[in-house]
Amino acid sequence: MPIELTINGKNIKAEQGMTILQAALKNDIYIPNMCYDRRLKPYGGCRLCVVELEGQKRLFAACSTPAEDGMIVHTETPKLAKARKTVLELLLVHHPLDCPICDKAGECSLQDLAFKYGPSQSRFVAERKHDPERVDAPIVERNPNRCILCGKCVRVCAEHQGVGAINLIGRGFKTKVSPAFEETLNCEFCGQCIDACPVGALGAKPYRFRSRVWYMDEYETICPYCGCGCTTNLSLREGRIIRARGKDGIGINEGNLCGKGRFGFDYIYSENRITAPMIRKDGKLTPVSWEEALQYVAKRLEDIKEKYGPSAIGAIGSQRCTIEDNYMLQKFMRDVVGTDNIDSGARFGYAKAQKALEKAYGVDFMPIKWKAPLKADFMLVVESDITSTLPVWGLNFIKAKNDGATLVVADVKETKLARNSTQWLRIKPGSGTVLMNGMMKVIIDEGLYDKDKASVVPNFDALTAGLKEFTPQAVSSITGISEDRIISLARSYASAGKRLIALTSNISENTKSINTILVAANLAILMGDDPDTVQVPAEFSNTAGMWMSGVRPLSGGKDVYNMLYEPGSVKALYIMGENPIVTFQDAARVEKTLKGL
Repeated sequence: MPIELTINGKNIKAEQGMTILQAALKNDIYIPNMCYDRRLKPYGGCRLCVVELEGQKRLFAACSTPAEDGMIVHTETPKLAKARKTVLELLLVHHPLDCPICDKAGECSLQDLAFKYGPSQSRFVAERKHDPERVDAPIVERNPNRCILCGKCVRVCAEHQGVGAINLIGRGFKTKVSPAFEETLNCEFCGQCIDACPVGALGAKPYRFRSRVWYMDEYETICPYCGCGCTTNLSLREGRIIRARGKDGIGINEGNLCGKGRFGFDYIYSENRITAPMIRKDGKLTPVSWEEALQYVAKRLEDIKEKYGPSAIGAIGSQRCTIEDNYMLQKFMRDVVGTDNIDSGARFGYAKAQKALEKAYGVDFMPIKWKAPLKADFMLVVESDITSTLPVWGLNFIKAKNDGATLVVADVKETKLARNSTQWLRIKPGSGTVLMNGMMKVIIDEGLYDKDKASVVPNFDALTAGLKEFTPQAVSSITGISEDRIISLARSYASAGKRLIALTSNISENTKSINTILVAANLAILMGDDPDTVQVPAEFSNTAGMWMSGVRPLSGGKDVYNMLYEPGSVKALYIMGENPIVTFQDAARVEKTLKGL
């Protein structure tokens, strides 16, 4: 239910449960703050967001004070300016005045607030912090002297990332942010703490001393590493990428990034990158001009087509290339070469998911909902390391669990989601399908399913008969999970409100098959849930786009299995943006096939 309040004479509306600061920010009213982060619980540490409430004598921290209907708030008064000035003086007592050599200069919250509210000189004198800089970690550098102890990095790491690699240690003047026992930082190096830090206490070593912010141009792009499709903000100086970072509220990821998206851009400057076309001459790859390379490729394809026919030529597209690139590739193969032999690495994962969902629901495309975990009351993750394959989407599972949802992870590995789950079922490898069948058996036997919807689905009787052997005892012997836990899991799942089943299916996995996805769909149908209850995201951000643009056999052409694992199936192969020997299965067979072309 909306509430109404007044801030600085402006009547605004806010949602029930919002703090004063959240209500103000939603209505574009600025209140100074340094410890607030929309992803975290209210903390109230810096005291810069203090406001005056009519009818109250003391000041209130806007970031931790709930907004109430009819409340009258003042954010800019002489009393508040004096309070903020004092807080800034105290923060600067121990803070080094090293802005000229600090990488954060120009985008530092403390610098900006000191310029707006702070004095030209301090009334307080105390010992400056003089801890040594810690640059011993691979990517993240720490300067304890600049730290204002707002705790944002600690809370982002623990609450939001589910890692807890750092904490506030020591007491009084000696308090600092550090790993346990002041050891070298050893974490997943996502870099979220760097973006969260309002000052220069945490920084990225690759960016250290390389540029001032006012010398750089900012561009938004899409991270190519996984299926999340996060927006990455690249900072360029003189045409060269200096850093990558997330910006709060920008993109589907809303500023969150993983380590790959934040630090994985330097490969484009590798000395090993091929910068010119190459043709093998006398057994050695030799750089040539683009004109010579194009003529060579065209002549070879033309000769092979004339001698063996168009069906002797195949192509492999890329999930990392743009829709336009993939569309032109399939257009070239079908209209110019005259063959339907085109496929991609999606055949090993995404194609299985699409085939299963089409069979279960009769749809040829199943969109993934980014916020599906946040709307679920019960989440079941089956043999999938989502926080590794889709790191930023995986954060939604952790947030949902922290907000009260139930998260059950069935996996042989102790993944990050398993460590942050409500319950971790350490099943035997490849037994996730059996576990879900066992859940359905319990649900049907106890009559916990949606009888009105499930009983009218075709082949319901066949499903019931097929589950006859999946008794709790049999399932327990296969999965390694006790009968009581299997029964309890089934009952909890059936009694939940909004349910979600999440799993991944990609080229590097071998514990799940098309049957796993079909069983997950059966479980959702049994409970009368919508198709989007089953979430099987693609491996890369443009996998779905590539698939829909036609980079797959549409009229009986050869797929990846035919072209790479059946020697002699094709005489020529056009590969765009892929390295099958590195990324595809059974590299030895792939290499043998490629050498025979």
